Amino acid sequence: MDINIPTIKNNEDKAGFDYKKFITRILLNWPLFIGSIIVFGIAGYLYKRYATPNYKITSMIIVDPDTKSGGGSSAMSAMGGGGGLSSLTDVSSLFGIPNNAENEVQILQSRSITTNVVKALNLNIVIYRNGKIKNTEIFDEAPFNIAIAYKTDSIAKQSYVVTVENHTIHLSNRKKNIDIKAPFGQIINLPQYTLVFTPKNNPVETLGYTIAISSQESAVEILSKALDISLSSKTTTTIDMSLDYPNSKKGEAILNTMMDIYLKANRDNKVQIADSTLAFIDGRLAMVGTQLAGIEKNFENFRKQNKIADVDEQSKALIGASSDFQKQLSTLDVQISVIEDLKKFLDDPNNKKIIPVGALGSDNNGFSDAIGKYNELLLERDKETMSSTDKNPYVQSIDKQIANFRGIILKNINSYLGGLEVSKRDLEKQNTSFNGKIENVPAQSRVFLDYSRQQTVEETLYVFLLQTREATAISKTSTISTARIVDAAKSDYEPNKLKINMIVFVFLILGLVAPVGFISLREALNVKVISKTDVENATKIPVVGEISHNSKGDNVIITDRSRSIISEQFRDLRTNLQFLLTADKPQVILISSSMSGEGKSFISVNIGSALSLSGKKVVFVELDLRKPRLSGNLGIDKEAVLGFTNYAVSNKMDIDEIIRPSGFSENCYVVPSGPIPPNPSEILLGDKLAKLIEELKLRFDYIIIDSPPIGLVSDALLIEKYADLTLYVVRQKYTYKAQLDIVNDLMTSKKLRKVYLVVNDIETKKGGYHYGYGYGYGYGYGYGYGYNSSDNGYGEDMGPKRLNGVAGLFKNKK
Repeated sequence: MDINIPTIKNNEDKAGFDYKKFITRILLNWPLFIGSIIVFGIAGYLYKRYATPNYKITSMIIVDPDTKSGGGSSAMSAMGGGGGLSSLTDVSSLFGIPNNAENEVQILQSRSITTNVVKALNLNIVIYRNGKIKNTEIFDEAPFNIAIAYKTDSIAKQSYVVTVENHTIHLSNRKKNIDIKAPFGQIINLPQYTLVFTPKNNPVETLGYTIAISSQESAVEILSKALDISLSSKTTTTIDMSLDYPNSKKGEAILNTMMDIYLKANRDNKVQIADSTLAFIDGRLAMVGTQLAGIEKNFENFRKQNKIADVDEQSKALIGASSDFQKQLSTLDVQISVIEDLKKFLDDPNNKKIIPVGALGSDNNGFSDAIGKYNELLLERDKETMSSTDKNPYVQSIDKQIANFRGIILKNINSYLGGLEVSKRDLEKQNTSFNGKIENVPAQSRVFLDYSRQQTVEETLYVFLLQTREATAISKTSTISTARIVDAAKSDYEPNKLKINMIVFVFLILGLVAPVGFISLREALNVKVISKTDVENATKIPVVGEISHNSKGDNVIITDRSRSIISEQFRDLRTNLQFLLTADKPQVILISSSMSGEGKSFISVNIGSALSLSGKKVVFVELDLRKPRLSGNLGIDKEAVLGFTNYAVSNKMDIDEIIRPSGFSENCYVVPSGPIPPNPSEILLGDKLAKLIEELKLRFDYIIIDSPPIGLVSDALLIEKYADLTLYVVRQKYTYKAQLDIVNDLMTSKKLRKVYLVVNDIETKKGGYHYGYGYGYGYGYGYGYGYNSSDNGYGEDMGPKRLNGVAGLFKNKK
């Protein structure tokens, strides 16, 4: 009765992570982990030793929350516009103007400010002090200054080695074949620019210096990324500025220069607005002065011609009353005149000049604030167009804001102008009654009254313009910046090494993770059978034997006195076979594999030897007729003795003529293969094989057939019908995982009826196959490409280029 070993389930059916397997894998590869930790640890140490840490430089400025950066409203308050200024909150709510401090943050982060800092400090020219291992950036410690004149708009980054000796500069660049010596002050012509070195009273380093020259655009990008500018909190108008830089002194200079440029630009904006207002007022004063002089001259001539010194009391009363109304009308005329001029100024969308808000005379605070913001946007646009085109998205955004504020201002102008015109009409109606009365006054008095009214209007306008000009001039001289420095730039006492320490920590983590990744990747890319899991995942055929590596190289391992691990493994295999075979009749065991070199002959000899030790008679039948190895391993010369091929082609040969003693056990015998035939498959198909098997069953308890690999030729399938059990040999680190699909297909198609696996050549020291178990084998079958060699021994050309089936997919390793 046959007893089958239960089928082993795939590891895919097991849920969860195999921690024991993972830890064992780490322990088995501990030298790799130790080596990785040492390598990455050294790399981390070298990085920490020679990496340049950054200093953190900080500064702070405060923005006046009640002052607009454009300066329009400040000028308006000094021009007698009436009523003072609204608060920033009121203007923001009326026109949607954001908080002033947030605007200043954006200005500080603007490309124009950063570009000016780069140009002021020549940040695109970095000077390093050369060291034996690493170079260190310096600021003003170099013994020379560098002046540069660019030949092209955009330059590529270049580095030069500079040494100073006897007031002479030696500049070189090996990659560009540049080697120039020049005294201080001489122009050095280079492909992209010219350089002039001037001496400084600083000590000269013997190892020299390295200067790195890049484009200003790249320096602006680098500085913009290194800067951190933000509000201290949402409830304050203080702005924190910070910069990480390897040279503390240079970092402080960068922040201080940035704040100076920002404050100067802020003041310049206000002065520019005041200058524009003064120019507008001066033009109006000249025109009004000319008109007033003409009126006064005409009035004087009229009085001389008519000899008028005074008018009667009635005329005085009428003139007085009319003058009161006329003063009001003149005030309205002045305002209407100015507003109409401003409207004409704004009606042209291409007119993008600053609006002179000082001449408005309006008490509408929101109106004045809108004009101030409009002027700010015009100034911002002028700054941006210096380094950008009109198609720049930021410039187009400013144009949209300018158009929006122009619309707001025009809307306010129309509304304000309408109110003035209504007031004027009301005054004109009231003045009509006085004009009727004046008609009764003598003609001379009426002319006198007309001249007086014209003179009053022009005088009032002229005086107003003079007052406004004086107020604007005073405002210009007292202009202060919107912001002021609270803390000047100051570097930390020690550099910030947190980033370096974090990178060192990452190196150490990589030292632990890299081996795990390497092992996982190695296993993922491995196509050969390494572990027992590989076998279980590839097939559900039971494993009945596990044979470790044979370090001695002997063909016969198991004897009656052997007590080695590998001999015990063959005894375990013998025990398993006793459960799989019927004990009361002779049994035929077929030994095969996927390809050559997996150890079929070695397994055949030693399992037969193990069976013979139990008192059973065993015969080995060498049916690998293409490239026999079993008889040669036992010391039998297959060319000198008769074998199965002789028996198969002869009609008179007796079976006793081909049975030979094994030489290592009195219970073991061998039927050699004999000479290699030209037609092995046809010989195995003959009836002589069946007759031989039947005769051997009468004489022996076990018949062990060493067959050709199933994965290469079909000979083993011709023999399988005579076998009671098939042992399929799998060799660790030799058999491909895909080759196990061969035996799976044969099982599915029922070409192999009763098959079990024997895993051979398991390495003990790495525990690769069965963790912690430890056994091995190093024999190897050694087919090579014998099945596809040009000559198989009988002159049959098998074709070296024509590899059939699975044999063409895998390269043999003997």
